Amino acid sequence: MVDTYQMVLGALAVVIMVLVPIGCVLLWDLLAGRWDESISRFRQRQIMAAEHRRTVRALRSIQGAPLERLAADLRRLREVIRADAHRSAAQQLGNRMAYDQVLIQACSMLEIEHDLRDTTSGMERDIERFRVEAELERAGVTVTERDFGQAA
Repeated sequence: MVDTYQMVLGALAVVIMVLVPIGCVLLWDLLAGRWDESISRFRQRQIMAAEHRRTVRALRSIQGAPLERLAADLRRLREVIRADAHRSAAQQLGNRMAYDQVLIQACSMLEIEHDLRDTTSGMERDIERFRVEAELERAGVTVTERDFGQAA
C-alpha cells in the first residue's frame, strides 16, 4: 500500500522544487515592470469589449424605426406637403399630421424638445414645425434636400 505520509511529502517536494521557483520568477517579472505593457493592452481590450457589449445591448433595445428611415420619411413627406396645393383639405391635413408624427418620433429619438403634441394650430404650429426642423438639422438630420447653390 501507498503511505499517505509519503504522498504528502512527495507533493510538497514538487511544490517546493517546481511551483515556488516559477512563482518567484513571475513575481519578479511583475515587479520589474516587464508585463506593464501587456497588462495595459489587456485592460484596454477589456474596456473596449465592455463598451462594445454595452453598445450592442443598446442597439438591440432600440425600438421604432431607424433614424435614417425617419429622415427619408421626413424628406418624402415634406415634398408631398409642398406639392399638395391641389388636393382636398382632408388629404392636406392627413399629410401634415403624418409629417408631424414623424417629426415627433425623430425628436423623441434625439431628445429634442418640441410642442407638436400640444393643441396648437395654424401659424403657431407652422412656426413650431420650422423650429423643430432647424433643431433636427442642427443635430445632423437632413430634412431638406438642397441642391448645389440653393439657399437654405
